[in-house]
Amino acid sequence: MTETGSQTEQQTCRFPGCNRKPATGDGTGRPPEYCDDPAHNRGAAWRERQRLKGAGQAAGNGDQARPVAAARQGFSERAAQLVDILELFREQLPAAIDEFRTAGDVDAAGAEIESVNSDAEEKIAAAAARASRAEQAQRRAEAEREEADAAAMESTETATRLQEELADMGALADGLQVENGALQEELASTRAAAATAAVEAEAAITALKNELAAQQTRLQERITLLEHGRDRLAEQLDETQAARAEAEERARGAVERATVETTRADRAEQAATTARDQVDAARGQLDQLREQIAELRAAEATARAEREAARADVEREHDHGEQRLNDLRAGLQQQIDQLRTELASAREAATQTEKPAPAKKAAAKQRTQRKSAGE
Repeated sequence: MTETGSQTEQQTCRFPGCNRKPATGDGTGRPPEYCDDPAHNRGAAWRERQRLKGAGQAAGNGDQARPVAAARQGFSERAAQLVDILELFREQLPAAIDEFRTAGDVDAAGAEIESVNSDAEEKIAAAAARASRAEQAQRRAEAEREEADAAAMESTETATRLQEELADMGALADGLQVENGALQEELASTRAAAATAAVEAEAAITALKNELAAQQTRLQERITLLEHGRDRLAEQLDETQAARAEAEERARGAVERATVETTRADRAEQAATTARDQVDAARGQLDQLREQIAELRAAEATARAEREAARADVEREHDHGEQRLNDLRAGLQQQIDQLRTELASAREAATQTEKPAPAKKAAAKQRTQRKSAGE
């Protein structure tokens, strides 16, 4: 009867109050101790025993009449609880050790810090390259501004020179106009004198027939001289008009060149203004880049300090974790030794209190052996 009950107890679920068979194992490791109900596991069984223990305390007064049976039942429940706790601890301890080792991995932390430093160095190099390009752009803008200033100065000098030449040409044109007026007046006077001389000659011919030949010769000579003078005056007039036209053409060309040079000077001034604006903008960008470089360098220094601090913290936490783990192992070993001592004392007390029948004694011995093997 006792051996059959023991086998039945071994072949049922260890969850309190469950009489179902344990789930079928895969053939490796320890056989399952709980049924296929997901709610029946070590943690749930321990909580259910705690609940039953609290409920059984109310009926404890009725068990005082049988202290040995009550002690056996309490010891069996406590031993089962301790076995569940130890099994749960054994399952959780490797995962906790792995997580602790991962958290205290100095190489992984150093790799993360090196990655942060690499990103910071790349940003600093990019900022330095942008600063170099900005400085080159500033130098080019300053050179262009100097060239624009030189071109503007040259254009101003050219415009001044052209204005002076234009003034000279205007004065020359005015002088030619005055000279042309004087020549026109002289030509008119000559023509009037010639007409008067012709009238006087005709009168002299009528009055002085004797002097006709001489007078005619002199008149012819004078007419010839007058015609030569007229031709010279006509040629001078043509030359004066041609010179005037040339002067006017040169004056118009000078005005056009002055206009072109003025336009060029205005464009050069605009280009110089644009270059100055670009230089100012480049200087502003250069100042911003310098500030960014200073900030990145400060961030790099901060990152290095944080890296050293983090490395020191990781090493310190690793040492503390190792110490706590050693303390935990020592405490658990001490608790296990104490539980084994209490278990041996309880077995000895139970043996001395009762002397069961041979069959009961054999069954009790088998249960004790099974419990010892479970522990």
